[in-house]
Amino acid sequence: MRDASHAALAYAAKIHAQHGYETCPERLCAALGIRVIPGRENRAVNGPPSIITLRQDRYAPRQKFTMHHEIAHVLIQRAGLEDAVLNEVDGDDANEHLEAVASHMGAALLMPASLVRQAIRDWGDRPEAILRIQQGSGASFPAALVRYVTHDLEASRGAFATSGSYVAHAASINMRPIYRYDRVPDPRASFPEAALLSIPNRARTVGVMVF
Repeated sequence: MRDASHAALAYAAKIHAQHGYETCPERLCAALGIRVIPGRENRAVNGPPSIITLRQDRYAPRQKFTMHHEIAHVLIQRAGLEDAVLNEVDGDDANEHLEAVASHMGAALLMPASLVRQAIRDWGDRPEAILRIQQGSGASFPAALVRYVTHDLEASRGAFATSGSYVAHAASINMRPIYRYDRVPDPRASFPEAALLSIPNRARTVGVMVF
């Protein structure tokens, strides 16, 4: 990982630890002195005063992640690293890179490393660990899947979930990519190395691979 991004994530982890790894975004904002107000777009400024404007979303898990994403932007600014993160890549891709770092940081605020490690201790590298992360954080299933895969950036890990015969959600790191919308009529045949879990009431199969 690039130096500025790594430093920003380390700073956020330190601040989060100081506040007991609070995962409720409203309580975390209060502890960090961030005011949240409704707005037409999602954005964050450290200020002072520190303000997040938030577009309302009726889907609660997505709204929760969005708040953590905006908190991450405030923390990157407080660390004095926003420009350094932007300058890690070419200008055309700079904002996209900053958003990716904020999303990774936001996921860590919503689903702390301690929660991910406990889920893996309890279930191993199996699909049940993703469900445990989702249940323990209140995050959406896709967010929990991505967090499971990316919590260790040095590992070779992938996960996917099918809907019917197609891949509906997927993430992978340091391995052959898994793509959304790929046709997978038989997950066992397509991913023989994967640990699988069938969820019949949703016509879904969740798979996990670690190399």
